[in-house]
Amino acid sequence: MDKKSKLVIIADADIQVRQLVDRFLTDAGYTVEHALDGYEALDKARKTPPHVVLADILMPKLDGLALCRLLKSDRATEHIVTVVMFSVLASEERAMKAGADGFIRKPLEKHRVLMALEEAARKRNGIA
Repeated sequence: MDKKSKLVIIADADIQVRQLVDRFLTDAGYTVEHALDGYEALDKARKTPPHVVLADILMPKLDGLALCRLLKSDRATEHIVTVVMFSVLASEERAMKAGADGFIRKPLEKHRVLMALEEAARKRNGIA
C-alpha cells in the first residue's frame, strides 16, 4: 500500500498542531483528516478506518489514552488501527500501557513524526 492510500487521523485540540502535522503528512503523501477531541477521532475511525491515528494525550472530552484504549478494544477498529500518541509530557510509558504502537514527545518535527508512523506500522505488522 503506498502512502497516498494511507489515511491518518490527527486528533488534537490545538489547530496549529493539527495544521503543522497535516503539512508534514500531506507533503509525505498521506491523506489526512482532523479531529478536535477523542470522541470525534473515534467516530471518524469507526466510519472510515485509518491507517494511523496520531493523537495528543491531552485532549478535551476524551483524552488520548482513553481514545487509544477504545480504538484497541472496539471491534470496528481493533485490528486495523495503529495508534501513535504524542504529548508535551514524558508519558511514553502511560501511552504504551494504553496500547499505543508509538510515542512522540513534543515539539513535533517532521522527520520524527514520519519515522514514528513508519516504526509503529512495522511493529504493528510484526516486521520490527
